[in-house]
Amino acid sequence: MNLKISINLFITLIALNSCDNSLETDKRVAEEKSIESYLSTKKWQYTKADGVYHVAQNTSYGYEVNIGDTIIFWYKGYTIGSSTIVFDTNIKSVAAEAKMDTIVRKFEPIFAVMGKTDLLKGLYYGLRLCREGQKATILFPSNLGYKDNYMGSVPAWSPLAFDVEIIYLNGQGKISEQNILNNLNLDEYTQHSSGLFYKYVVDTGSIKPLEIDSIWCSYNISLINGSTVEEFQTNQKPIAIKSLNIDALKIGFSLTSTGGTTKIISPSPLAYGKKGNEMVPSYTPVEITIKLDSIKKN
Repeated sequence: MNLKISINLFITLIALNSCDNSLETDKRVAEEKSIESYLSTKKWQYTKADGVYHVAQNTSYGYEVNIGDTIIFWYKGYTIGSSTIVFDTNIKSVAAEAKMDTIVRKFEPIFAVMGKTDLLKGLYYGLRLCREGQKATILFPSNLGYKDNYMGSVPAWSPLAFDVEIIYLNGQGKISEQNILNNLNLDEYTQHSSGLFYKYVVDTGSIKPLEIDSIWCSYNISLINGSTVEEFQTNQKPIAIKSLNIDALKIGFSLTSTGGTTKIISPSPLAYGKKGNEMVPSYTPVEITIKLDSIKKN
């Protein structure tokens, strides 16, 4: 093969590859628009990461799924095109409703080790956006699913959705933090249903705010060893409770009476989570002292 032919062949291969990439990109963009239209029709709020859409269907303060964690979950997989096709599930009632064969299938929760168990890429990324105890819907385009393959009743280039429920989670991060919490003296604290611990330093017995309210307040967040992480105090304008970016603060203020002071020990799922930040390592509980001065009712 002479040099000229080699160059022409090389250019042709590049052009074909470029066309393939362009086609896949166009399909991904179109499918993302389809997914977002579906979400809009459902009026669902979502987050998006790694090309995957995540819709929390209930409030959960459980640990976030992380690489290396062991999880157990229920699921229902379906298409979201012009007609919905349920193509896989481990829930017998869902399979029966979808007229799937309920004899050859096993209907039991799925056990998976994140990063080791073989999962669809979109499902894997989506599960990492979930929490223990959470019901969620995960949606993703076909490039993270079956791509151009026909899989049973699923057409090629199909965006997919999975309804999942994480019923169990365990991993090194959770174990390490639970050991820290178990070694703390929390005798004077009450455990809230969310998992945080709180005690009243000053309880005036006065009115407590709702999450829709705005408040004049101050708070201090520190590591268990006393190192300050963050301090805040309102000035002339109150702050909306729902704008606070830490769940432990939102819950803590809802527990505190006007003029009162509350101390909180917050596990990481209600604070800085599995990622932490530049001052707080991952899976690290924090201590929070909050003072509520007054409330602006909304």
